[in-house]
Amino acid sequence: MSSRVRSTLVLLVGGSALVFAADVVVRTPGFLVPRDFLEYWAAGRVNLRGGNPYHPDELLAEQKHADPTREHAVMMWNPPPAIGLYMPLGALPARWATLLWVGLQLAAVFIACDLLWRSYSQCGRHTPCAVSLRPLAERADHTQSHSYRWLASIVALSFAGTWWLVAYGQNTGLMLLGLAGFLHFTQKDKPLAAGACAALTALKPHLLAVFGVLLVADILTRRERSALASGITFIVAALCIALVANPLAITQFIEAAQHPAEGATPLSEWWLPVPSFWLRMEIAPGQFWIQFIPCVLACVGFLAYRFWKENDWHWPRALPLVVVVSVLTTPYGGWVFDLPVLLVAVIWAAARLASAKQWALLTLFVVAQFAITAASFAWPGALHDYWWVAPASLAPCLLVLWGRGATDQRG
Repeated sequence: MSSRVRSTLVLLVGGSALVFAADVVVRTPGFLVPRDFLEYWAAGRVNLRGGNPYHPDELLAEQKHADPTREHAVMMWNPPPAIGLYMPLGALPARWATLLWVGLQLAAVFIACDLLWRSYSQCGRHTPCAVSLRPLAERADHTQSHSYRWLASIVALSFAGTWWLVAYGQNTGLMLLGLAGFLHFTQKDKPLAAGACAALTALKPHLLAVFGVLLVADILTRRERSALASGITFIVAALCIALVANPLAITQFIEAAQHPAEGATPLSEWWLPVPSFWLRMEIAPGQFWIQFIPCVLACVGFLAYRFWKENDWHWPRALPLVVVVSVLTTPYGGWVFDLPVLLVAVIWAAARLASAKQWALLTLFVVAQFAITAASFAWPGALHDYWWVAPASLAPCLLVLWGRGATDQRG
């Protein structure tokens, strides 16, 4: 038997076993469809038949098929290009779609963390980095840095956002992959691939507004112009897919945002776990525009810094801070299941500790993340009560600065 025939047989048998196991899982009575996943599945399903994916009545009718106990629709507020991604899900039964979606999100998180680890474990050899824990001459070589790549998965598992992403069936795993892919291919000098990855961050553009504005600003250089063009191309392609089935998707999105139908909670009435919301509540609760002030200030500040640095601007060095500021100043959203994008900063810190062989600090770092995750699931309350998870998860990153100071003293 030839090796090609053996490989084909292994793939057939393995694939059949995988499908059988998946079928057993989806038929299990205890299999739960995550609450928020149904907004994507239903929106894709409604759009496939030419309906209005932004109308609560149409979404609820589909969501009840998967969850007969549901009384209110979970609205899908992502822009129309995102529907192009959700339409294939809508073509599947809800349970099968759930299994594939959650698997896709987890795969995206682990692949993204691996890419980020590879990027930041080699900082100092190939790319500038925000913090240098050891002199360049003492750093481990490229092969040794990669020997610790398995730690990226441990960090991902310890992080609260990963677990909440799965619990709610959200889409931020793909956004994290978009950030990681953008950074990876930027370092590889492949702007077209970098731009294609960055397009994934458009699933929730408000969450990464500072990143988006800076990416557009990079049009001033020819290389980043290619990345931006690539990203726009992919977004337009996804939009065209949505519009083929439903030519009114853009109009329906604008109408829903301006005049939400009965049963859809307007964005201005959301209680949020982000500083911009509490700023509005303190100044003028009835003025929704106030929630955009921190985001605008952050965008303007980073733009000024970007133009000041000019050719000294480096995405690997800037990206962790850009993502953190984007999330903390977002005008709406910022829920606990949106936090996987913060793994850019968390992996950066962990990779720096590993490269410096600060194993005690790295162990403390991971334990702290596990403790925050456990505390978040034990914490009772509504989603807006989890405002503390983001700052608590970022606080251990300060261990990197502490480690740098200790290393400098020894040096």
